[in-house]
Amino acid sequence: MIVLPRQKLWLRAAMKIAAQYQENAARLYSLKSLPTFAWDRVERWERLYQKASRYQYQAAMRICRERLQQSFDYLFRECSTFRDELIQSSQHEPAPSLNTLYAELCALPNEFESVEIDWDEQEIVVLTQSVVLENIDLGTFEIRFRWSALSDSQPYRIISMAQTGEDDVHHPHVQADTLCEGEGKIPLKRALTEGRLCDFFLLIQQVLQTYNSGSAYVSLCRWFNVVCADCGDSVSREDVCSCAVCEHTICDCCLHRCSNCGDLLCASCTDKCNSCDEIYCRDCLSTCDACDECCCCSCLCSELCPACFNESEEEDHAPSEDSSIDSTPVAPTTSETSASQETASVEVQSVCLGQADLPA
Repeated sequence: MIVLPRQKLWLRAAMKIAAQYQENAARLYSLKSLPTFAWDRVERWERLYQKASRYQYQAAMRICRERLQQSFDYLFRECSTFRDELIQSSQHEPAPSLNTLYAELCALPNEFESVEIDWDEQEIVVLTQSVVLENIDLGTFEIRFRWSALSDSQPYRIISMAQTGEDDVHHPHVQADTLCEGEGKIPLKRALTEGRLCDFFLLIQQVLQTYNSGSAYVSLCRWFNVVCADCGDSVSREDVCSCAVCEHTICDCCLHRCSNCGDLLCASCTDKCNSCDEIYCRDCLSTCDACDECCCCSCLCSELCPACFNESEEEDHAPSEDSSIDSTPVAPTTSETSASQETASVEVQSVCLGQADLPA
């Protein structure tokens, strides 16, 4: 019998998975020890009660009777738990055989276009068909079954290859890489328990092709909508843009534009000029050297805001104390007033030397 290289890989993977099934089965079928410690406690209090009754120690008899009753109750609970585990172990499915697992792996390429083995992650990886829900193409998905996590409640991941959604929801029923199984939970668990790996992958693909608006993380009617980072509303992709600074998505109603460079901004990345109250980005604003207030380049003068600049101008044109001249007239003294009055009362005659008055 000639074994092809591809079949050798499937056989190697089947052996790894079979060993994991055997390990899980051994853990499920194993029983804890019989509750002999509980019976030892019963025997101890029974001996103490018998000893107290021989000597008629009433107080000791009452205490030993109560403790003996409590020990019996504890013994019954432990025996009941052991019995339930024994019954449950008989209900476990036997681990699938190596031949079954090998046949299931070999059947996967017949159902899926791409089937790979990720040895580093210990995963069987299949690529689904393109998922189309209500005429919305969500692209293909990877189903990554990790055999080392076989005992986990969900030992597989769902990875979107198209990344059509937003954040961590790229399928209405997949958040991050976890599938909301819904009604497929029981059939998936049954198929995995029985080792029907091909059915297991096909069931997951079928769940991905099903849409339930009541349990969707994001409804399809809002699939092409995004959330505005400022107001939190869900709006169409056509009515949003990205902030030039933080790159957050903002709607048209919350959009701001820098009055200088014209960049589109969200509310948290904008600032106002304290002089003209126009909106600017922080790169287009400067600070006044005097008061450190934000101001645009148009309002700044000599690196000062208008208020500080006017105050500086007033100080520059104000006269200093040394150069100031007292313009208040000084009142003349009494002696100076008298002298001036006498001078004014004397008639000044012009003296012509060499001339004499002639009689008329």
